[in-house]
Amino acid sequence: MSLRARLLRTAVPRASQYRSPIASSSILSLASKAHFSSTSRSLRRDSQAATATATRTPDSHASFQSTYTPPPPLSSSTDDRDLKAHFDLPFPISLKSSQTSSGGGGLFLLPPLATPKSLRPLTDRTLVLASAIVDRICQAPLDPTGKELRQVVKNLDRLSDVLCGVIDLCELVRNVHPSDAWVEESERAYEILCSFMNELNTSRGLYESLVKAVSQPFPGNPLSPAELKVAQTFLADFERSGIQLPPDVRARFVTLSDSLLSLGRTFLSFASSGPAPRPPIEIPEPERLLAGLGSQFIDSLPRKRRGGTALVVPGSWEAQMIGRYAREGEARRLVYVGGMRKDEERIEVLEAMLKERAELANVLGKETWADVVLTDKMAKTPQNVLGFLNSLAQHHRPSAAADIATLQRLKGTTLTGNYYGPDQASTAHLPRLHAWDRDFYAEKYMATLAPTSSLPPITPYFSTGTAMAGLSKIFSNLYGISFKPVAVSPGEVWHSSVRRLDVVDENEGTIGVIYCDLFSRAGKPPSAAHYTVRCSRRVDDDDSAGDGMPEGWDARFGPGLEVEGERLKGREGRYQLPIVVLTTDFGSVEKGRPALLSWNDLETLFHEMGHAIHSMIGRTEFHNVSGTRCATDFVELPSILMEHFVSSPSVLSSFATHYATGEPLPIPLIQAHLELNQSLSALETHGQISMAILDQKYHSISYNPNSDGDDFDSTKIWHDLQREIGVIEPVEGTAWQTQFGHLYGYGATYYSYLFDRAIAGKVWSTLFAGDGRELSRDGGELLKEKVLKWGGGRDPWEMVGDVVGGKEGEEVAKGDEKAMGLVGGWMIK
Repeated sequence: MSLRARLLRTAVPRASQYRSPIASSSILSLASKAHFSSTSRSLRRDSQAATATATRTPDSHASFQSTYTPPPPLSSSTDDRDLKAHFDLPFPISLKSSQTSSGGGGLFLLPPLATPKSLRPLTDRTLVLASAIVDRICQAPLDPTGKELRQVVKNLDRLSDVLCGVIDLCELVRNVHPSDAWVEESERAYEILCSFMNELNTSRGLYESLVKAVSQPFPGNPLSPAELKVAQTFLADFERSGIQLPPDVRARFVTLSDSLLSLGRTFLSFASSGPAPRPPIEIPEPERLLAGLGSQFIDSLPRKRRGGTALVVPGSWEAQMIGRYAREGEARRLVYVGGMRKDEERIEVLEAMLKERAELANVLGKETWADVVLTDKMAKTPQNVLGFLNSLAQHHRPSAAADIATLQRLKGTTLTGNYYGPDQASTAHLPRLHAWDRDFYAEKYMATLAPTSSLPPITPYFSTGTAMAGLSKIFSNLYGISFKPVAVSPGEVWHSSVRRLDVVDENEGTIGVIYCDLFSRAGKPPSAAHYTVRCSRRVDDDDSAGDGMPEGWDARFGPGLEVEGERLKGREGRYQLPIVVLTTDFGSVEKGRPALLSWNDLETLFHEMGHAIHSMIGRTEFHNVSGTRCATDFVELPSILMEHFVSSPSVLSSFATHYATGEPLPIPLIQAHLELNQSLSALETHGQISMAILDQKYHSISYNPNSDGDDFDSTKIWHDLQREIGVIEPVEGTAWQTQFGHLYGYGATYYSYLFDRAIAGKVWSTLFAGDGRELSRDGGELLKEKVLKWGGGRDPWEMVGDVVGGKEGEEVAKGDEKAMGLVGGWMIK
């Protein structure tokens, strides 16, 4: 799901319990955005899990239909059928090729991306062109006509687009492309251009030209509000990069930035790979400790010696099965500790990254890294963030403790046969719930809520194609936007399972492209992500001739990524259309059977599509405020709002049909699964709050030049926090924090999920909840006009205030401490 990637900033992968963060691998400015999501919800299990062993026939849910008349299904238009077939069939359907409308050659039909080696001349060309634009901007104050100074903001934005066009592409390729050659070349280009951008962060020439441009009145042609907003974001980035510091200090900034880039990528590599695979977990007496998992499973495990200790790879599918279903607590303890055990190398990398961030903050004249990061966020200060999180922790802890008590009672019943009713206030005599007990008893509890004999599975109603057709219908109702399936041309995508969608506005025509890499394959990362490959930007007013490049300069490099742009109905000029990529891990399409989505899969798809539609609607004139390029603690709002749509029975029943029979999904079945999905949710929310507070604590350390840093212990901080606000005691010898990938990309801003969750709830209740408003065009148009179309081009507090309206909206729009309190109140409600 993103850090605002402007002139010098790049995106990096991350993992989390909630979806789609956007992370930045350059330190402060100029580059890209990807939204990464983890699908590993530890407690809110896919409701199908409790019924997975049952094979059902169409009449197995007859009891759910006794008092309910299903709504008429969506009209089965040709477009609907083509869209479903586009994702549900294992082979491409006969569609109009993208080649005819987009030109040819290479990934995304871009000629410079025909082969892996083509990235080298493209990188060289990008450096040459970017350097020329940099020189032009730096020389702008010397132009006596003032024309060049008036172009500074536009040229800075164009410079950002030139660099991001390659960096964002490489970020995608190095994460999803199955070819080692493509990955290696993208890594090379990524590193070269990120290093170049870190230097630009401290360019006095760029900064001084921008300051002079902003200070000029330009009679008859003043800077527009949009240009001023773009200029402000660049100025803030330069100032956070220590632009006003002496040259030797700025040099130290660049050195630390490059070092942090390397440390961050190493940390993310560790975090995304899960627990260290070696040494394997040893389980003695597997026939006894793994009883209940079945002899076939037990026999499949490798042994230390014939008939002896079983060996399990930490974090593997086998380890997860043991953690959830092994009856013997000792087996669960072994896999829990084995999967969370301290790894000194990983801890060293994490702590080095955190300490270097603290030093970088000191170089910039700030107390902590959180002070650096939050200056342009909605929350503004670490104190505001901690106030928000501490109030949530205080409010949610009793509910989380009640969830733990529920699991304790179940454990007591399992161990002793005694029944402890839910109304019994005291838990003093209940058995202790250990960390390794949580998933096991959560599974058992979910099974008590949804016995396999009574609750049919919901996944047959959500083939991938059905879900995509449903999303198209939702967006058509809300915004007048729909999806058009398009056949890809040779070389356009990186794998045959990738599908292309053109996004069509009912008034403007095609407004962007979404490439969907949704299905599993060997070597593909399992996390979900939204990648912005190209942002919207007006291109017809580019003055590339003024760059001073000699005629035919690029002949030795080949073509670049620049485009002539498209004319859109009702808009002046020509625009570079946005391109985004969604990646998920939804299983595979087989002959005669589409990929069916679990509840968690469906939520993930809706969430990531919220980012994608933000990119499509937020088509501003400037790259740096387009789509998801907005404040980190605002960027998750559209995606989390989509989770409200997926939790609406009336929305789901409007499109969900059984993949085999075509029968509509009964609302009572939806309601039953929603109720199951919300069980133990307080425990999950409290865990999210704990993670956000940990992120703040780690990034609130101060740099001490007289200390070697040995007094900083990230494991102790995590364990102390669990003892302070948690509901389950920490386990000695474990160090989970090394698997918290968001600590890099979302450093000091991980609270954003909870913050935007509060705002999304308020927006939903204001615009869409109740009275048949869930798919209201009035609500959709208001959201589009007040929020989505602006990207990062307006103050997010003002956008939220406009949606909320009234006196409360006026107070929220101020964006002060009181506004933070109001948002916290929305979350608590």
